[in-house]
Amino acid sequence: MGKGKTLGIIAALVGAAAASALFMYTNGSDRPQAKDDLLGPAPAGKPAQAGGKGIIAGTLEPSLRYEKENGAYVFTFTVKNQTERVQTVTFTSGKKYDYILYRDGQKVKQFSEGKMFTQIYEERTLKPGEELSFQETFRGLEPGEYALEWWLADRNWPNARAKVTFTVE
Repeated sequence: MGKGKTLGIIAALVGAAAASALFMYTNGSDRPQAKDDLLGPAPAGKPAQAGGKGIIAGTLEPSLRYEKENGAYVFTFTVKNQTERVQTVTFTSGKKYDYILYRDGQKVKQFSEGKMFTQIYEERTLKPGEELSFQETFRGLEPGEYALEWWLADRNWPNARAKVTFTVE
């Protein structure tokens, strides 16, 4: 066998091995993804057709509620997995959420403003029906019409945000 043929066979074998390794690397992950296949999460309250895999009911459903306790307002932001699959929420820093509080249309406070967060990577898996909740308390609010907009700090779930309005007298 000539030198050229030998090099050609070796190059073909190396190429096949590299392609095989690449295929195994990109498809070998059993880790749940934040989005359902290539379609992404369904809009809130609407089922999405997932390439022949049946209907996925909903998405990560956000909610924001509050209770007034001794003059303070206690807010709870929750995201619930409303799909039929395990979903993953990914945090790329210590900031797991953010919010902006408005009074009479003007920004009063943003949670992340002026803060530094640890550089840590964390994944939280949510089984179907499971929730992830966060809580903040506001004290000493001046009278006015307020709006609080709160969202999950995971770019894979841009619709995991909620807003509530309330009045302080």
